[in-house]
Amino acid sequence: MVRALLTAAVEENATWCDVYCRVYGVQGVFGPRAWTSPSRTPELYPDAVTLTPSATAADVLPLVDASAGCSVKDSFASLSLPGFTLLFEASWLHFPVPAAASGWTAAPSPDPSFVFLTGPGSSAVAHRGPSAAGLSNFSGDDWRGAVAAVSAAFPGLPVVGYEHGAALSAALAYGAEPLGVLRVWLRDLQK
Repeated sequence: MVRALLTAAVEENATWCDVYCRVYGVQGVFGPRAWTSPSRTPELYPDAVTLTPSATAADVLPLVDASAGCSVKDSFASLSLPGFTLLFEASWLHFPVPAAASGWTAAPSPDPSFVFLTGPGSSAVAHRGPSAAGLSNFSGDDWRGAVAAVSAAFPGLPVVGYEHGAALSAALAYGAEPLGVLRVWLRDLQK
């Protein structure tokens, strides 16, 4: 079950990155081991997302603008990327879905696969992936409401995402189940 949820979380996140980039005019490409963007992606979005633990630098770097500022989401914390620095390490998560969200609303987006969510002092984005609904861009402290709102936006799908730092601690306190480690790498800016 954990392996299937991890696969669903990685697929959802790569699909989310692809959709978000397309909205901003950047076309990504799904390959057998990674999603990559030949041109630089919007700020805070990776230029590549690995799709399998067997992905290598050779599956990613020739397919992206690997100059200074390039970022790679190493979905299984298994890459060796010369010239890159670890930006952060995070945990893929599966969120238990509560019965209902109180006070949360959904606003449409430029693409039907995602919606903007707002609740009491909190906000998030919900995205419908191939086999899971993603919770991302969360801010605030109403994890219960955010998870319920994501589930209400895309019913019947498990709710997944990833967090690091204090947000990871808060998500785990809510009851999120860790699925695996991911790393985000950044090409050294002086290169």
